[in-house]
Amino acid sequence: MTTVAAPAATIHLARIALNARSRHVHDDLNDHTALHRRVSALFPDQGGASPRAAHNVLYRLERERTGATLLIQSTGITINRNSLPDGYALDTPEYRDLGPLLDWATTGRAIRYRIDANPTKCEPRPGKGRGRRIPLTGDAAVTWWERQAERAGVSVNLNLDVPQPPVRASRGSDRNARLTVTRFDGIATITDANALRTAITTGIGQGRAYGLGLLSITPHREQ
Repeated sequence: MTTVAAPAATIHLARIALNARSRHVHDDLNDHTALHRRVSALFPDQGGASPRAAHNVLYRLERERTGATLLIQSTGITINRNSLPDGYALDTPEYRDLGPLLDWATTGRAIRYRIDANPTKCEPRPGKGRGRRIPLTGDAAVTWWERQAERAGVSVNLNLDVPQPPVRASRGSDRNARLTVTRFDGIATITDANALRTAITTGIGQGRAYGLGLLSITPHREQ
């Protein structure tokens, strides 16, 4: 008897142009915990205790001179735009099915990529069980990214690393997090399409609950 594999879940991308005049937007841009809660609230309670994990929710904040845009990726379902406060978005959110892009992304293809990530290494602490995570910057961060990229099924050809403002998030009255962030932009060649699909779907590195780890790709065409 032949077993037919279940089709891969549809991967959705929502793009929200944020209204800088909105008080809710202002609050979210100044508190990564508030932004995390805002994104989580865009998905239904049927996702269980953690809708973000159930739907592989990843997001990234893009700040430009002309304003800020929020990218939200998820599997199976997309955001419920009706859960956004009035005036939060400048326009109706844009939606995209990433299936055609991932079907195109076969071994040997050239891509452009972008990811905001939290490069770290684990430093052993004798007698204290788990090690302590140490943030990486500069060349050490680039080396970290090249290793992660290889695991994600791509070989980096060109990379630009740009430090970003740190992510500050509260985890209770006495547990605050400060995550070092580097944006990696560049060109790569796909070496393992399945590994790349997995990395895009589930994210890379630490801090995925706070807007890190979303790997975005587009086809690269020589000028």
